[in-house]
Amino acid sequence: MLRPYSLACLWLLAAVSWALAHAAAASPAVWPQFRGPGGSGISPGGPWPTHFGPRSNLVWKVPVPSGHSSPCIWGERIFLTGFESNRLVTLALDRRNGRLLWRRELEPVKLERGAPLGSPATATPATDGQHLAVYFGSFGLACYSFEGAELWRKPLPPPITQHGPGTSPVLAGHRLILQCDQDMDSYLLAVDVRTGQTLWRTDRPGFRRGFSTPLPWPATAPELVVAAGTLRLIAYDLRQGTVRWWVRGLPNEMVASPIAGEDLIFVAGWTHGAGVSRLPSFTQLLQAGDRNADGQLSQAEATGPARAHFGYIDADKDGLITRAEYEAIAAIFNASQNVCLAIRPGGQGDVTESMVVWKQTRGSPYVPTPLCYEGRVYLVKNGGLASCFDARTGQVHYLEERLGALGDYYASPVAGAGKLCAVSHQGVAVVFEAGDTLRVLARNPLGEQVLATPAIVDGTLYIRSKTSLWAFTESAAR
Repeated sequence: MLRPYSLACLWLLAAVSWALAHAAAASPAVWPQFRGPGGSGISPGGPWPTHFGPRSNLVWKVPVPSGHSSPCIWGERIFLTGFESNRLVTLALDRRNGRLLWRRELEPVKLERGAPLGSPATATPATDGQHLAVYFGSFGLACYSFEGAELWRKPLPPPITQHGPGTSPVLAGHRLILQCDQDMDSYLLAVDVRTGQTLWRTDRPGFRRGFSTPLPWPATAPELVVAAGTLRLIAYDLRQGTVRWWVRGLPNEMVASPIAGEDLIFVAGWTHGAGVSRLPSFTQLLQAGDRNADGQLSQAEATGPARAHFGYIDADKDGLITRAEYEAIAAIFNASQNVCLAIRPGGQGDVTESMVVWKQTRGSPYVPTPLCYEGRVYLVKNGGLASCFDARTGQVHYLEERLGALGDYYASPVAGAGKLCAVSHQGVAVVFEAGDTLRVLARNPLGEQVLATPAIVDGTLYIRSKTSLWAFTESAAR
């Protein structure tokens, strides 16, 4: 016979279990920022389709303005940015059918210069379920309610970079973090998402152009914001923006973003500049091309690496390369490394020697961010080459094996339900199994170019292509 206190305990346990179950059921489906919850690229939801395409497992497909931002999802709403008719647009769509709920426009202050494949709508929105924050390099920051009311706007100067911005804003509590790495005057900014008020701004001296998105760490109760850039990864105090610690040994230009998993932080990067150990001296370049003998090089006078990297070396964009500008870049190129690092967070100051757990020098991507899933770190690089390492030890499971979809890769891989999805620029979505060996499950051609990273919510895979937003789920076939 159960005693009264035993019955009370059972009743309490049942009540707690019921409350937890209903709380979980009531929790909205979310993919709240670039690469989803915590920037992980991982969906905790149910199975999503392995095979999909224009005639397979397609729930809906809707036209959207041009842009490379990823879907930002909260509950039954999808938020997306775009560029159309010289306007910077923010869209809210119904997640169930893709129907447009509202559209808001901003006029560019000055349309920033970008790469041929770039877009003024590259940054993915970020939301906390109440505020929707968007960033456009040609305008700055703006914030909307879920009903589309503008809450505030914060104009910012267009970034000084050859390719346009690539970073996305991220939220850590009420702090909205934006990393602006550019050819001069790089900085990290924290804004109160409720008001748009600047909480702190920290200069990043020595950091040149970069396209990485910062990482609040740890995800559950962030204390730090981790930012990767020229040659270094730096952890800043989230409250004050002061530097806590840093690690050396990155490439001269970072595009991929840092990620977290297994109590470690992972960062991977690759650039053409890494490993350039022998550059001609500036004196040699002057002797070869300085026709007006002014001690500087115009673009017409530049030869060799000075011509090839003119836009990068000319930091102040005055059309001339000075000795100081050239020698600063030469030092950066000489120190640049193509790597994948695993870092144990902690310490003070330079922790390169004490906190780097492992390092790999092959397999690193140029654009796609790594993914840490089920104890493994996955990398996907141009050419459709995939690598997999043990997250804790760096042991190679496989290295630069072919996914069977050639071409460049700009979208970062995402994962869930024991498998990963990597989409090539040509629009072939490769689904492969999570594990120690590469096993491709499907190659799904969409017939359109893809640069945006997909999102997975509640078993539905969302992919933005050049002209459309697609929603795929297995239930669509039933």
